[in-house]
Amino acid sequence: MSTRLLTLAIHDARLQYRYGIYLAYAFVLGVYITILVGAGAYLPAWAPGFIIFTDPAAVGFFFLGALMMLEKSERVRAALGVAPISPFDYLAAKVITLTGMALIACAILVFFIHQPADPALLLVAVALTSITYVGIGVPIALRFRTVNGYLVGSSGFLIPLIAPGFVALLDPTPGWTLVLPPTAQFKLILVATGAGSAAPLEIAFMLAVAAAAAAGALVLALHFLRLELGR
Repeated sequence: MSTRLLTLAIHDARLQYRYGIYLAYAFVLGVYITILVGAGAYLPAWAPGFIIFTDPAAVGFFFLGALMMLEKSERVRAALGVAPISPFDYLAAKVITLTGMALIACAILVFFIHQPADPALLLVAVALTSITYVGIGVPIALRFRTVNGYLVGSSGFLIPLIAPGFVALLDPTPGWTLVLPPTAQFKLILVATGAGSAAPLEIAFMLAVAAAAAAGALVLALHFLRLELGR
């Protein structure tokens, strides 16, 4: 990691703290833990995986948009347009901080899952899922002007994007649906939390699909950021 990128990531982390993003997320995480502790024995086996699948998508997608709206209101992005900061650095700083937050939350939630889990696979799946929705969030966030407008309007984009993922709840999951990134992402999380099963080749294929989706989302985000920042 370059010094410039590290500085920008630290700056982003400070902004997120100042805007109350960490406090809001700590509250959400507390609600999840309360549900898993209080009702975990009565929840269906897929419930922890459902929480974890929707959580990194939501935290990366919604918090990214909120952060970009706040930056816009404070003219931060206007300043970035003339600063020696590339769109890659700008995006990477947000990917690092928001995906890092999702991974920390996931690592905490693992201790409250009642069925066996594969923590390594789970963290990889969460990281790829988070990166995907952070990347997708950039062009969508650029369409809005205010935080409230984004939080309300962006749901119309997010729900259709993640909806195919719930095909992974079918037993057995149709093999052809694993080419859909949301399905592959959710199925990986279900397998990692012990609520699903897959052969090693299927896991490798789903990881490849999730990685390709993450890479594609980053390329898309960089394209729109170059249009926004001018380089």
